[in-house]
Amino acid sequence: MTKPEGFSPVYFYEQNSLLPLTPTIPPLTSPFPIYLSTGETLNLALINVPAVPRGWDVLLSSVINWSATFTPPETATTLTIPGYVDATFELLRNGIILTRLTQTAVQKATPLNTSTDFTTAVPTYEIASLLHVDTNPVLCQTNTYTLRVTNLSLVAPVVTSGTATTTAQIGSIHFVAKPVIAARPLLAEL
Repeated sequence: MTKPEGFSPVYFYEQNSLLPLTPTIPPLTSPFPIYLSTGETLNLALINVPAVPRGWDVLLSSVINWSATFTPPETATTLTIPGYVDATFELLRNGIILTRLTQTAVQKATPLNTSTDFTTAVPTYEIASLLHVDTNPVLCQTNTYTLRVTNLSLVAPVVTSGTATTTAQIGSIHFVAKPVIAARPLLAEL
């Protein structure tokens, strides 16, 4: 079978695309299966793209569903400072960072310093999306593109009594690489 002219394949990585529903009654926890910890760097996906011809670029797109869950101590307490999670998502080519995105998931739904007790775990859901055109793929070799999470910081909520905790998890991961022909305008056309 011959490849049609101008056609280029799409390379993709997909994980955890079918997950259980989020619970609606306590304990409210994230159903996401990949746990993260402070200071960790974790490769989420790898795609190998064969060498592309001169003048071609590689379009990279990724979407990561992730969550942070803020859990109170066993006895009711008052929340004084909400917890949060910082995470940096990066796209790399052959180990070199191409682009990055830092997101923060902040504890929600619990009023500060009020008579309302912090008694239920509170998950927060986030979506990280990265889109990048690699205009300099290595021409004579397979390029390995990596999607990773790094610079993780999990900060627990501050409460008046006991110790609250924070967890973070990765859910579904979609990562696509597509060789494309560049159609850049000339400087004189701008």
